[in-house]
Amino acid sequence: MSYRKRIVLLPGFGEDKRIFRKIAPYLNDYELLHIDYRAVLQQFTPEDIDIKSFVKALREHYGIDENDILIGHSLGGFISHHLHQQLGCANCLIASFTNPQKIKLPYNYKKLVKWLTEKGLFTSSTLKSLVRITYHWSDSMPELQNSLEVFEQYGKQDIHKLIQLLYPKRRSFLQWLLPNPKLSPPSLILHPVKDSIVAPPDEAYIKLPGNHFSPATHPEIVGQHLEAWLIRLKREKALDMELEAEQIGAAGFAQLAV
Repeated sequence: MSYRKRIVLLPGFGEDKRIFRKIAPYLNDYELLHIDYRAVLQQFTPEDIDIKSFVKALREHYGIDENDILIGHSLGGFISHHLHQQLGCANCLIASFTNPQKIKLPYNYKKLVKWLTEKGLFTSSTLKSLVRITYHWSDSMPELQNSLEVFEQYGKQDIHKLIQLLYPKRRSFLQWLLPNPKLSPPSLILHPVKDSIVAPPDEAYIKLPGNHFSPATHPEIVGQHLEAWLIRLKREKALDMELEAEQIGAAGFAQLAV
């Protein structure tokens, strides 16, 4: 039976697998796993969820391991960054961030965000009307329409839990005495030049045309970058295997000589 390496696709806040629909043809050589966060969100309350424990639960629920390749958009890229820290697997961030402070929206007003979420902001007719009036001309309108549908499917509590992932877990006194662990940078970052939601990263990145929804509005360019990256990963893996075979061969010859 043939085996195809797996790519795990992680959507952003208010997104589902539709955000990747136009770049999926560029990933035909791989098995695609589309992540839906709801099954894992049910394991937590808004009070006890944090990015580290959520990512561990996500990994266990979907069987994600070090052999997988991760591609995440927006919040999905942030989640992939933390999966990368736990597993070491290759990952790509698209219109995303490793530091939530790069988000341009006022997510860090915790009490206000909680109140607005509990009042049903994300599922309100007011938000729907505002989006349709403001962005009816935009090529991103289909993606925004999809987000409105996703918010309805998730509901207020799960939306609040996703927002909670952006807040760092409170550190104990002893943890404050220790330096922050050094994080491994993402394997690849693609970032739109006109992203009005997430500021450009501090890490090295490739510039994309368009806005936050580049995988849907400029799929050819995003897809070509992903194809080139995946080819590099294959070549690197082949080289590693070749070097490992040479080392095993040399070690076996040395044992034989003894």
